[in-house]
Amino acid sequence: MEAERGSTEPTAQPAAASAAAVSAVLGDDDLLREILLRLAFPTTLVRAALVSRRWLRHASDPAFLRRFRRLHPPALLGFYLRELGAWAPRFVPVSRAPELATAIRRAGAAEGQFFISDCRNGRLLVTDFDPTACRHAMLSPLRPARGKAVLPPAPKRNLIWFFLLEKAAAGDDDGAVAVQMLPLGTTKAKLQVDLLTSGSGAWVVHRTAVIDLPETLPPIAYMLPPVGGKIYSLTKSGHILLLDMAAAESCLLQLPDRVSTKNFTLSCGEEGSVLFLIHAEGYLLSIWQLPTTSGDANDWVLVHAKVHVREACSRRENVMVLAVDDNLEFVFLWLRSSAVLMHMHLQSRSEKVYDELKVRDGRFLDINPFMMVWPPVFPALRDDDNLDGRSLTLV
Repeated sequence: MEAERGSTEPTAQPAAASAAAVSAVLGDDDLLREILLRLAFPTTLVRAALVSRRWLRHASDPAFLRRFRRLHPPALLGFYLRELGAWAPRFVPVSRAPELATAIRRAGAAEGQFFISDCRNGRLLVTDFDPTACRHAMLSPLRPARGKAVLPPAPKRNLIWFFLLEKAAAGDDDGAVAVQMLPLGTTKAKLQVDLLTSGSGAWVVHRTAVIDLPETLPPIAYMLPPVGGKIYSLTKSGHILLLDMAAAESCLLQLPDRVSTKNFTLSCGEEGSVLFLIHAEGYLLSIWQLPTTSGDANDWVLVHAKVHVREACSRRENVMVLAVDDNLEFVFLWLRSSAVLMHMHLQSRSEKVYDELKVRDGRFLDINPFMMVWPPVFPALRDDDNLDGRSLTLV
């Protein structure tokens, strides 16, 4: 009997000591925040927040979320791809992380015949090819319960572009903005620019300006979402047109000295404080940036030079720049000769080739990278709520 009693004590004591150690660690707010910072994805962070109100308080704290974002930027789930003649885009997943499987499945479930006008923060702004009318709508694939939010009918004017708001909240359904342009006068060297926002079933003029153009309004290939009252457009002639609504001025930006071809794309990034230019020549990439608040509209700075695209180099091919994500982490490229679509992660220089997509012509591709929602959506609690996670849908 003595031997039996003695045999149980060595296992009971370490177990108690281990439980005490865990309690001491998780009971320390500083250590708990450091542990939560090690979670790789916002989805995992939201699940951890369901443990208790104390965990939720730390996980949803704005200062903590800023640290979390610096360590773990919103992940690229995949991209929507539409080729010339297709009535609907298809979703191509990029991430294979098990923690993001639900989000990827929902992103791929977006159905309908539509053209994507803008894509950011887990939402799509689409031109919906309804059988009876052409209308604009907002989709939230990661939150399917929201369904499709149809926007008010567009103003009956030409030269209109639609975007999602820069700083719209993750659950904001009234998050669309439109840029309307109306050439004035017989020479069309003067332009009325209206910035409209959607809400309460109508488009409302938020800001307007009459701007003198440096020349007759050139045909615009595409436009970036408005940033702080500034609108950057790429013309079909390969020039960058800047419309400054606050100053009621415009100018054609000079390209960086070493950008000698039209093989580039533009992005204002997620924060909108910098205009990026991503240029390809042969199998090399270069990335330039221009502060959107700079007084010198041509003060370009080279941030990445001679980035080798290994796949193109091995095939002895030139690359064509197609698109970038909001975080400027991934650049999507097309290999001209073999008609292959690929992307590169700029920080690690890792590459992925999509031979299975069989892209016919990259010049007519429409690519929209699709990111995770940020900030993460935490549960809104009442005093009598319990945090067990059973009634919460997580993405």
